[in-house]
Amino acid sequence: MRAPASFKRTLSFYYLYVFCYDFIFGYAIFPAFFQLKGSSPEMVGAILAFWAACIIAFEIPSGLLADIFDRKALLIAAPLLKGACFVVWVLADGQIWMYFLGMALWSMASALRSGTKEALLFEHVTAHGRAPDYTSILGKERAFQEAATLSGAAAGGLIAAQNLELAFWLSLVPLSLCALSALPLSDLRKERRITQDTSFTRAPELIKTTWSEYMSKPEIRRVTLYVALCVTFLSTLEDFNQLFLLAIEMPVWSIGIAIAGMGLARLMLAYYASWFEHFPAFIWIGPLFCGGALFLSGFLSFAYSLLAMASAYILTAPLMVLTMSRFQKAFDGEGRATATSVLSVSMEALSLVFNIAIAILFSQLNVLKTYQICGAYLVVFALWEMARRPYRNAPI
Repeated sequence: MRAPASFKRTLSFYYLYVFCYDFIFGYAIFPAFFQLKGSSPEMVGAILAFWAACIIAFEIPSGLLADIFDRKALLIAAPLLKGACFVVWVLADGQIWMYFLGMALWSMASALRSGTKEALLFEHVTAHGRAPDYTSILGKERAFQEAATLSGAAAGGLIAAQNLELAFWLSLVPLSLCALSALPLSDLRKERRITQDTSFTRAPELIKTTWSEYMSKPEIRRVTLYVALCVTFLSTLEDFNQLFLLAIEMPVWSIGIAIAGMGLARLMLAYYASWFEHFPAFIWIGPLFCGGALFLSGFLSFAYSLLAMASAYILTAPLMVLTMSRFQKAFDGEGRATATSVLSVSMEALSLVFNIAIAILFSQLNVLKTYQICGAYLVVFALWEMARRPYRNAPI
């Protein structure tokens, strides 16, 4: 077992990697950038749909790559591909096909990173005997990610107000630092010569062992289903929160302040997500509370409606941390990155379904009634989750 100082060093570089990958100034403006460069709203929607489809297509192959090849190399490649995406967009000069090409590069970057970093982190945690602290470490990772997204978006808006392209060029700085911070992150399998065969011919064997573990361990299937039906739904719903704020007649100037405040609260709750491990019932009380609050939001005053929506947004963070921690702890095969990619694919696919369902509801109902129906869904899910799990003795 390595010295604690070595683990702290690895963890510091890991957190730096997570922060820099999402500290991007272009997040605040890239859909608007397409439209300002001449793309129609329909084309912007097509580009975003293409982005989601590419992530789904690349996820499992990239997970297999991470279980076969050096994970550090993939983590270095991810931010470089994301940076290449931004360069392509700046040079596109309104050419639609280059926006699609950039999205393909970004999707590939996201897929290479997804599963790879989770597997590398968990193996370092267990190698140093820190498995009991894994949820706490994962919570801090989520907090750094939230902080990077918030601060990057805020700074990006100010930069883009001066020059749209500059927001993308400056994003290359944290992405370069991200790639550099991956250099000290070692793949323990390589050091211990666990993976001798680095040929892609191992892929069928990895798929078989991953599938076998899914089938033999009910907890893995349970967590996958929970994340797909609950956490993914909450994450999808938050994309429409600005519409909710407008529906409750919140002044436009205060929407950014409200979202920033909710983001800070969510960051803090993610950081301390491990506290909820002491309360196993939180796994169903969380969505029950969110669902009940959203259902009542249509009948409440402005302040209570805002609190109802905020609760659903904020509680998504600890639910995500707890379920991801449980998933990694339940899995012990060599296809860890592949299994995590399968989970990510289920999330992306269900997110598309939920987006379509919410859009259909919007076409028939107003925003508040749509959120009420979403709240009713969460209540039903929470009651079903409560009924299917023995919470008194089961850990989260």
